[in-house]
Amino acid sequence: MTKLEKIAINVRECFDQLWSFKLRGTDTIEISTPYSTTTSKFVSIYVTERDGKYIVSDGGLLNSEAYESEIDYENQCLLKILYHFESFYEVKRTQDKQGIKHYYKTTIKENLIPNMVYEMAQFVSMCASAATVQFEDPKEIEERNTFRTKATSYISTNFQKYKPKFRAPLDKQDFRSVRFSAIIERKNKLSLVSYITGSNPANFRNSIARANMNFEIATSSKYNDYIDNKLVLVNNTADGFVLNQIAKQLNILEEHTGQDAIQWSEREKLLAILN
Repeated sequence: MTKLEKIAINVRECFDQLWSFKLRGTDTIEISTPYSTTTSKFVSIYVTERDGKYIVSDGGLLNSEAYESEIDYENQCLLKILYHFESFYEVKRTQDKQGIKHYYKTTIKENLIPNMVYEMAQFVSMCASAATVQFEDPKEIEERNTFRTKATSYISTNFQKYKPKFRAPLDKQDFRSVRFSAIIERKNKLSLVSYITGSNPANFRNSIARANMNFEIATSSKYNDYIDNKLVLVNNTADGFVLNQIAKQLNILEEHTGQDAIQWSEREKLLAILN
């Protein structure tokens, strides 16, 4: 046996030791793979047998930040990367009752499972790693996340009876990239809510532009007849809220939605509109 052959055998043996298996209930097995992320986490893949079909999934770990990387579904750069990987690996996506997204592949052929496990592990590894890339200024990310948390908490508390959906797409199939900060359904009518904020005027204007684009797409979609309100919640406490630098953009947005923007300091106006 040559020295190179010994090296190859050693590599194979080392990786074999990184694979491990654990039963989860009666119909699911967790496979810990040797594939890792840039956050130094090894990827786990779940194989479930159900009604003669095999489901190979990430178990919801990618969306639940188990790999210490947040999938920001409002980050258009990151979304393009994720959608590319979804298409390349032919991965499907669903959402459970807790709102956690699950990525998966299915087959009825047992011999295809090893290849699917390999592809899902690659998919999760690359998506989790891509999510750690700093696409934006950290100050802007903190501003957006902080306001989103406050606004979502307010809406969740005051409109709990309507079971609002947050960071939800207009349609999971045709309009999955058209996301609103909150979607509230009442009496078969939809109220679409977009949060507007920014750490500086330029980012504030970008936030307005994204909201305006989403509202335009919603207006031209098959859902237009079901839309009751197009609401904009503006963070007037943000550093980027400099009225003389954002007023024109806000006016255009208000003309399109047909409703005045609601400032965060006057958020109780939402109560009169949605209750």
